Amino acid sequence: MDMKVMNKISYGLYVLTARCGNQYNGCIINTLAQVTSSPNRVSVTVNKGNFTEYMIRSSGRFNVSMIDESADFSLFTHFGFQSGRWGNKFYDYALKKAENGLPIIEKGVCAYVCCEVVQTVDLGTHTMFIADVADGEVISEKAPMTYAYYHANVKPKPKPAAESGNTGERWVCNICGYIYEGHLPDDFICPLCKHGAADFSRVDTPAEAENTAASADEKWVCEVCGYVHEGALPDDFVCPLCGVGSDKFKRLD
Repeated sequence: MDMKVMNKISYGLYVLTARCGNQYNGCIINTLAQVTSSPNRVSVTVNKGNFTEYMIRSSGRFNVSMIDESADFSLFTHFGFQSGRWGNKFYDYALKKAENGLPIIEKGVCAYVCCEVVQTVDLGTHTMFIADVADGEVISEKAPMTYAYYHANVKPKPKPAAESGNTGERWVCNICGYIYEGHLPDDFICPLCKHGAADFSRVDTPAEAENTAASADEKWVCEVCGYVHEGALPDDFVCPLCGVGSDKFKRLD
């Protein structure tokens, strides 16, 4: 099977949020779907490794904020590239609550829904929550962001050599494999994983440069949600959309 066919499915992109006691969390998903109109019910599917999945199972409630085309990459890095198990995602992010007391996102979203779980389906690596829509609001008339729009217009692309002031140097991010060409500034921040210059290694020898260049051309597709990762795939890589590990990725030739 040509896994690139999965990239032709136009998913929407959302921030799924939950609350358990006094703890709040959220993650990026692309699995919101309306399953019935009467009653008005939706489903979301969440990787069991996501802390948000645990919170929804515990509380039986969740909100979904619908990302629009005005959102920038920082929204995805904040809610998709870090785990709520190890840090409070709302510590440095404005906490806005809906009437049900659960978080919603205001900036870069066009609407939200508040949901009450009525059924849970165990899908092995994931849990599907089927829920009644109890409330919701349209925030703006901006177009919702699709998966295709995200890849074409939001996800950062490596800078061409001419733009990066290429001095023949090549630097690789030890965290996510992003390749930077040219002199690496001391205050450089990786556009993918947001780690600083200290987490980059220079590729010095011709052999290493050749291997790294080959890695930069690699593309890996998530077999669960269709997310495409460009560059070398770290062993501990976690899909920013559905949360599965690197073992669920397949290299595109």
